[in-house]
Amino acid sequence: MTLEELKTRCENAGFKYAYGLFKQPTEPPHLISVSTATENFMADNKVYYGTIPIQLDYTYTEKNLEEQAKIENEILGDIAWNKTEETYLQDEDVWQVSYFFEL
Repeated sequence: MTLEELKTRCENAGFKYAYGLFKQPTEPPHLISVSTATENFMADNKVYYGTIPIQLDYTYTEKNLEEQAKIENEILGDIAWNKTEETYLQDEDVWQVSYFFEL
């Protein structure tokens, strides 16, 4: 999967999506992805294989199991992923779950 395919999957599943941040204030629920680093296999001063670790943040105000199932089954269904526990962001009055995977 590419970043463009991730965007398409998120939008096709009915989510507002942005890479990095939204240009305008956007009410939850929504998804934001960022690249957390690079992980390359290198030898002899060459990169032979590289992956892009992605963090996909699902931000919401009310728990919705159907939305989380869409993320886990439709958007990320064919790749290996991990997720964090739900975290309440008091300053923003929202909940957030982060999914971690590689492209």
